[in-house]
Amino acid sequence: MATRTASDSRTNHTSPSGALRGRWSVISERSHVGFRVKKMGLYHVKGRFKALDGTVVFAPGASAADILVDASSVTTRMPPRDVHLRSADFLDVKAYPVIAISADSVTSVPDGELRVPATFEIRGHRRQVELVGHLHGAEQEEIVLHLAGELDRHDFGIRPRQPFEMVVGRRVVLDVELVLAPDDGR
Repeated sequence: MATRTASDSRTNHTSPSGALRGRWSVISERSHVGFRVKKMGLYHVKGRFKALDGTVVFAPGASAADILVDASSVTTRMPPRDVHLRSADFLDVKAYPVIAISADSVTSVPDGELRVPATFEIRGHRRQVELVGHLHGAEQEEIVLHLAGELDRHDFGIRPRQPFEMVVGRRVVLDVELVLAPDDGR
């Protein structure tokens, strides 16, 4: 990777110490927010939100992220279930079309793991969710930020009518994969 010169449009996005820096844009078509939740205490239903956009900034003492997820892009590859997830029983996408995820810091621990205290806003409820993960390809023009965490759907007002409330687990395990490209302000 080269440092930008008059004849070279590539940018070095690492500092001399090797820490990632700069503003990065989410490559929407290659990123997702995945989830899994237990159904009837027997097995996990897996799904993902396919439409998202945002930016991540890496800077010493000033890292941040702002991600907007299209709530209607939820898919579990079972259309009737997906329609139900979009309804007022769960995500209520007519009233709350966007899930917002933001973070004001990213902490790197010695083993390379990242800790991100992220704020999720779902159905008008804001709660902090601790995400942990790592970066892939930090020396390349494109990087992958992989984060995992867990939330309680009740914290976000997701309490469907019976019998669904008894069937769907409260704990939602998150798997976030953000493919990022340098945002050179273009």
